[in-house]
Amino acid sequence: MLSAAHIYERVPGVPREERAVTGGGKSAAEIIRKSNLWRDNYNPLRGLTLARLIAIFEAAERGAYAELQLLLRKVEKRYPVLKALKSRRLAALEKLDWDVKVFDRLPAGGTAAMAARQQTFLKGRYELVKNLREAIGQLALAEFRGYAILQKHRYQHGVNDGAVAELYWLEPWCWAKDGYYGDFFYNEDSRIGIGLGSCAPILGEVNRLGGRALPRAAFVVREVESPLYEIAMTAFVNWLMARKDWAAFVEIFGLPNGVVIMPPNIAVGREVDYQAAAEKVADGVSGALPHGSDIKFPTANLRGEAPFEKYCDVQDKDVVLAGTGGLLTMLSLPHGLGHGASQQHAEVFENIAQADALKVSEVLQTDFDRVELAAEFPGEPVCVYFELAAKDNKDVSTLADTVVKLESAGLQSDAAEISALTGLKLKRVTPQPLNLNS
Repeated sequence: MLSAAHIYERVPGVPREERAVTGGGKSAAEIIRKSNLWRDNYNPLRGLTLARLIAIFEAAERGAYAELQLLLRKVEKRYPVLKALKSRRLAALEKLDWDVKVFDRLPAGGTAAMAARQQTFLKGRYELVKNLREAIGQLALAEFRGYAILQKHRYQHGVNDGAVAELYWLEPWCWAKDGYYGDFFYNEDSRIGIGLGSCAPILGEVNRLGGRALPRAAFVVREVESPLYEIAMTAFVNWLMARKDWAAFVEIFGLPNGVVIMPPNIAVGREVDYQAAAEKVADGVSGALPHGSDIKFPTANLRGEAPFEKYCDVQDKDVVLAGTGGLLTMLSLPHGLGHGASQQHAEVFENIAQADALKVSEVLQTDFDRVELAAEFPGEPVCVYFELAAKDNKDVSTLADTVVKLESAGLQSDAAEISALTGLKLKRVTPQPLNLNS
């Protein structure tokens, strides 16, 4: 976890008295390990009920996110359908390419030369970010967690001095908010219960995101108004209870209980031996019964009447339905290659990835593009933008067919424009005349 000391020391111009200080001669790393210790031993899943979960949701509405996010971290690891949904969405997003493009219509005062300079500069800035792909994934996961906050770590000295080296993901359980519409505050120790009205008095102005110590321009922040965590965590609690009851049901009724009817006229003194043999057989242990005995299984018909599997499936369905925007109702195994459920799922997650890419791109355009361009080209209008998107192979094929038809009709296309549209490096080649004497 990044400590407050690490945050402040990377912000130039902050007076030393406003920076977090370490006491007792301990290093920042030692203090971080100590502050993390309680989280390592805290399991929010213990004693989790719907009533407690609702209280956690209510606290989060006031900006007290620590307990919610610590619980969500466990749920993301333990709930199979949520883990699968998260993996599938990230996998689809990772297939997308990024680029820096010029606006089709330049803003007032913008020129083509200006746009070209900005495009070269901004693309170089993104190429220097070491964890860009990971940072994009964390911004996308705000759909699950409600928000994502990344800090810009910049190169110190050297040829890349001042450029962003890393977009460091700050754990969501280390933030609190002064109410739904208030500012974020850095809650280094993940103290539970800090939210509306208590952020400033307890955490102080020095920990406010957007204040002098933590300027907003040093961070990339994405907030989602209606994240998935409420539906997912409610489903998880119901799923856990159903699994627990299901396990108890299987323990009781998994193997049918037998009742042995002993034969009449058992010899006097042999009753205990007959009873011991009957109990072994009734418990499923191999054994022999005297002639004339009978065994009944009164619980045999109860095994097919358990509703637990259907109830668990309903919880999974709710999460997938919400997590895919209603496009999928269940995550089932794909059948076949290129068709059926496999193709349907692939198309759904490609569409979701495109939607996620649009939202993530808008966040980076605001919190990265404009900040970097304003510092390098002060006073110039922004003429370029970051875009995360996939090239549609079908569109490329259709475009190629169209170009061939136009060329055959005597119309000449522009190689540079076609290269930009297809992503292929193309150049026009003058056809050589045929040598009939060779």
